[in-house]
Amino acid sequence: MNYKITTLVENCVYGRKLQAEHGLSLYIETPENRLLFDTGASDLFIRNARLLHIDLQKVDYLVLSHGHSDHTGGLRYFMELNTKATVACKREVFLPKFKDERENGIKHTHSFDLSRFHFIDDLTELVPGVFLFPSVDIIDRRDTHFERFWIQKEEGSKVPDTFSDELAMTLVAPEGLSVLSACSHRGITNILRTVRTVFPGLPCNLLLGGFHIHKAEEFKYKIIADYLHEYLPQKMGVCHCTGVDKYAFFYKEFGDRVFYNHTGNLIQTNSLI
Repeated sequence: MNYKITTLVENCVYGRKLQAEHGLSLYIETPENRLLFDTGASDLFIRNARLLHIDLQKVDYLVLSHGHSDHTGGLRYFMELNTKATVACKREVFLPKFKDERENGIKHTHSFDLSRFHFIDDLTELVPGVFLFPSVDIIDRRDTHFERFWIQKEEGSKVPDTFSDELAMTLVAPEGLSVLSACSHRGITNILRTVRTVFPGLPCNLLLGGFHIHKAEEFKYKIIADYLHEYLPQKMGVCHCTGVDKYAFFYKEFGDRVFYNHTGNLIQTNSLI
C-alpha cells in the first residue's frame, strides 16, 4: 500500500516560491482518502498547497496533533476553505495553553462548528490503514518535553502541561509502518514503544516529525539516539522542533537513513522499502 506525504509547512524551505514558518502541516494521500495533519501557524499551508497543486477542499479529515498555535493556527482558515472535512483530535486540545507567560493555544475557538469535531479517546482506525494513537504511556520519563509549558484551569490557576491532548498517527501497510508525530512532547521513544505494542510484527519503514529537542541538552538527543540503535526505522525524516542542529547529530550518527523534512518535500512510502 502506498501513501504520499507532502509537507505543506515546516520551519525550512528550499526553492523560490514556497514559504516556511515555525509550524508544521502534512498532507497525506492514502489509496482511498486525503488527510491533513496539523495546519501550521497561519494560512501559509493553504498558499503553499495551491502552489503544489493540492486541493485542500478535497481533504476528508484534519487531524490535530495537539493544541499549540504553531500546529493549529491555520484551523479557522481550513474550516472556512473546506466545509465538509471532519476534525479529529482529543478533547483536551481546547485547553488554554501557555509557554511561560505567552498564550500558546488554539485561537478563535468561539467561531468553530463543534459538530465537525470527532474527539478521539481510544486507538482509532480513522480511515483504512490510518491509526490515531491518543494515549502515549510515558515509559522513559527522560524523553518528555514539558518544560515551560502550562495549561490554565477554569478558576484561572496554571498547572504544568503534560500534553494529555497529544496524539500520533501511524500509516499501516503489509510491508511496514510509517509513524508520524508533530512535536513528541510525551517523547518520540514513548510513541514508538506505544506503536510497537499494537503492531509488534511490523517494521518501521518511516519515522517522521518533530522530536522537540532543538536547543535541548545533548543528553536529550542521546536518549532518543540510544533507543533508535535498538529500533531503527528504515528512514527517518526530522523537522520542525527537532532543530537543524540536532538533525546534524542524527545524520552524523545514522547517515543516509536520516533526511530533513523541509517545506515542499514529498515522500512516497512504497519507495522507502
